Amino acid sequence: MEATGLEWAMEEKRKFPRADLVFRIEYRPLKEESAYLGMTRDLSLGGVSIRTEQGLEKGAPVALSFSFPELEGSIQATARVVRSWQEGEHTYTALKFTAVLQDDLEILQEHINQYYSESGAELTDG
Repeated sequence: MEATGLEWAMEEKRKFPRADLVFRIEYRPLKEESAYLGMTRDLSLGGVSIRTEQGLEKGAPVALSFSFPELEGSIQATARVVRSWQEGEHTYTALKFTAVLQDDLEILQEHINQYYSESGAELTDG
């Protein structure tokens, strides 16, 4: 049985610590031809939360592309929509990674570790 809602969020938080990293990200629902630009809210090895133009359909597959300043290329990933929600005037969407290259996962891990090292926050599994 798959966890949903708060149970899912708690499970994910324990499994993959989140870093409040904010950067530009390009996202494209796979059933659409156009890509959109958004801003991340947080990032983990399990997925990313982003500010989106509008809510996305739960379960929908999404192509992602983003980079970090020191990277020559960009990280490509696919994800599925876990949920979308409103906070004030903004819409956010939580995405769970479904495919990321191993090298890209290592880059993500480095950035998450750097975030925790610089912020003084504790890197724990929950």
